[in-house]
Amino acid sequence: MKILILNYEYPPLGGGAGVVSKYHAEGLARLGHQITVLSTWFEGEKTYDESGNLRIFKLKSKRRYIYKSSPLEWLSWIRKSKKFLSKHLVENSYDFCFAHFALPGGEVARFSLKKFNLPYAIVSHGQDIPWFFPKQMFKYHLLTYLWIKKICENADKLILLTDAMKQNADRFMSSEKHKNVVIPNGCETKNFFPDYNKREAVLKILFVGRLVSQKDPFTFLKALKLIKEKDISDFKVHILGNGPLKEKMNRYIIKNKLDSCVHLKGWVSKEEILEEYQSAHLQVISSKAEAMSIAALESLSAGVYLISTPVSGNTDIITDKISGEFFEFQNSQQLAQKIMDFKVDKFKVNYRVPDQSLINFKTKYDWSNIVSQLEAIISVKASV
Repeated sequence: MKILILNYEYPPLGGGAGVVSKYHAEGLARLGHQITVLSTWFEGEKTYDESGNLRIFKLKSKRRYIYKSSPLEWLSWIRKSKKFLSKHLVENSYDFCFAHFALPGGEVARFSLKKFNLPYAIVSHGQDIPWFFPKQMFKYHLLTYLWIKKICENADKLILLTDAMKQNADRFMSSEKHKNVVIPNGCETKNFFPDYNKREAVLKILFVGRLVSQKDPFTFLKALKLIKEKDISDFKVHILGNGPLKEKMNRYIIKNKLDSCVHLKGWVSKEEILEEYQSAHLQVISSKAEAMSIAALESLSAGVYLISTPVSGNTDIITDKISGEFFEFQNSQQLAQKIMDFKVDKFKVNYRVPDQSLINFKTKYDWSNIVSQLEAIISVKASV
């Protein structure tokens, strides 16, 4: 089938959602479908690329930063995309469209349905559907509620990443909730695997993600400060990521004399990230909110134990006390105690996530399985 994928973020732009749309596109292309991606151009990137069954158009709309964008930039991409598709869809026909985010991707998909009768599904990444992140997104959703509602009601399917997202979407969609389906994020499990020989004698803890308020890295740093005050044994921490909180975090680390054990590594390559996972004993996720963390999926696939807040997604993928456990939001004292308990109960006995648990996880969350679920949606549409 010929499939159009809409996402204003596509690597290197954006965070997890861009990566997800890349795996969707490449996975469907490998299955023999003809895939066209419409995204945003950024300085240094090509405006067009083609490889096998996959071609990518990147439109020159307003975009100032790689890892963040504003609603005004979304509107710019919507306008550019509608103008592009007004000509492109006259000369190119498609069977189905996957639009990432209700806004902006869904609005472009709705335009394509009205003008060219192209059916579509929305792939939600959490914050785009009212009221999944009520505190952070209240004003935005108040202004866009009816617009998003119309976009979702016109879709064939609304794809959610987690059960928690689906429960929220069921309330939002009310009589149209039969359109809602859960298809989680995935992981290249063959590329993320344990190698316990790389673990050192010192406890190594990871924090992976953008250094922003949503990820709440300061709860993690406060927990490390408490541990340092109570526990004289050595540990080391690698913080992988970048963002607006980096300098503030660095000052906190120095002020509290954590710089001997806590290292801000920035973003690292794919090869380096695997090395980091394989050599780590523990990963901490202190986020206030998530849709479904790619970092959590990758680290679990590599056999890393997770201590996380009970955010959406992680409650689905972590088996309590087997592959990880949970602590309360913004509770640095509880997190510190969990890390110290891990040192005594699991680190000292060289704990490893049981093989069968890893096998079950990899079978469920490998990208090949996720892409097959997407293909099932378009196959059903084709048979109607």
